[in-house]
Amino acid sequence: MKSHFIRFEIFVMLLTVLFNSSDLSAAGPKREMRGVWLTTVWGIDWPSVTGSSQKVCRQQQDELKALLDRCQAANLTSVFFQVRGMADVMYESSLEPWSAFVSGKRGVSPGWDPLKFAVEECHRRGLECYAWVNPFRWSSGTDYNSVPDRRWKEQGWLLTYGKYTVFNPGLEAVRQHVVDICREIVSGYDIDGLVFDDYFYPNHIPEDSSAPDYDLWQAEAPWMTFGDWRRANVHKTVADVHALVSDLKPGLRFGISPAGIAGKKHTSAPKWGMTGCEVKGDDWQYSEIYSDPLGWLYQGTVDFISPQIYWPTTHAVAPYEPLARWWSEAANFYGRHFYASITLAPLDKRNTNSERQELLRQIGINRDSSLDGDQGTVLYSAKHLYKLASDLTKSPFALKSLTPQVRRGSSLDPVEAPTALRLKGGVLSWHGKGNAAAPVRYAVYAFPKNLPHDELVEENGDGLRACYLLGVVYGEEFRVGSPGSYSYAVTALDGFSAESEPVFLK
Repeated sequence: MKSHFIRFEIFVMLLTVLFNSSDLSAAGPKREMRGVWLTTVWGIDWPSVTGSSQKVCRQQQDELKALLDRCQAANLTSVFFQVRGMADVMYESSLEPWSAFVSGKRGVSPGWDPLKFAVEECHRRGLECYAWVNPFRWSSGTDYNSVPDRRWKEQGWLLTYGKYTVFNPGLEAVRQHVVDICREIVSGYDIDGLVFDDYFYPNHIPEDSSAPDYDLWQAEAPWMTFGDWRRANVHKTVADVHALVSDLKPGLRFGISPAGIAGKKHTSAPKWGMTGCEVKGDDWQYSEIYSDPLGWLYQGTVDFISPQIYWPTTHAVAPYEPLARWWSEAANFYGRHFYASITLAPLDKRNTNSERQELLRQIGINRDSSLDGDQGTVLYSAKHLYKLASDLTKSPFALKSLTPQVRRGSSLDPVEAPTALRLKGGVLSWHGKGNAAAPVRYAVYAFPKNLPHDELVEENGDGLRACYLLGVVYGEEFRVGSPGSYSYAVTALDGFSAESEPVFLK
């Protein structure tokens, strides 16, 4: 692992500004999910070219590193890297074909492993890497014909309505296949988490005898309504994946990003004991794609929810603020976390100050709406990040942040602090204890020497103050340059982002 370096003069300048500020908290909280969706289907964010030659490989890798550099420079914490978009993959798999979106042809290897590369490059920059999986989507119109595709057709796994085809969630073999795909990723790669997006059943698939899964519903559970049976199939898949993650690598986090409106009084809120969402917009996902996020929260089968609230604060039927507050209340009610997904798409054509201020306003609402102090925002998508980056680092993301501590891990044994902290040749180094359950990270802090203890620690008891955080590293060294009048401390972070006691440089 390379040493991590920060221009110390810049850091000292930043600290000086902060220490003279009347409100240190204005620069950002210590714990916050600051994620970005990195989309690979159709090359939306990456890659711009496809193929399997060495030249294409180098260009793809350089593009990916440039995107991750932007994420690091914007003080983000996490990257949601899309590794399975159309039942095709961006990693070495024994179960599904290589993605045409990287190699140019479905089933053909690009000659390298994008997920392995992404994990390594994210960690090199102190960024978490989540594997983003579309659980059921197979095609939005293309008739794929690789060997696995032909096999799935022969097995009757595919469910089509209109141009949209998914793996049929009503089949136990399909649900197990999704679990097996997740097992392959979780066991084979040092990811920090797993995340699903909002593709489940085909939109508007009918609930009558014309439906392609009508006979299966009648054979499986005729005592349930058609809609409840479909939603139960999705619930089973989510629960099984969560159980897999918990058993295989309990330090990994699992979340889902559903559509932005859910839990209306006439859909699922009464069923799960939650106050209904009162915006005018419709909970279409409940009856059209059979997605019921309150059920996942109630059952505790996700660690976090990241609804796609892709509307401005002034929207007539789905205004941002009441939606964010309702989702925060729902996640807190069920003991889970809420990290809103917001869209940067308006910056594509209208990169105006007012558009950027609207997005900053939404980030502020996410912070203000948090009931547990563990707020967060996930930006969609990476290709637009550079248009907002300067605004982010001027205000809401001026300082580094740790990701929130996941509640599911609160009962685990405390993470062990690193030992033997030393500074030599401008490089901090230490010894840590490895952990097979999740990647081990370390938080590095710098602060003026002889600082009183009560000025060094957070008032809420959450360790050292955010304003002293230099960054997060996955190795056991961090280059800081000449220390001058500053000293250092290092803590260990487990997979749930629980932080150890600090070890101070003596």
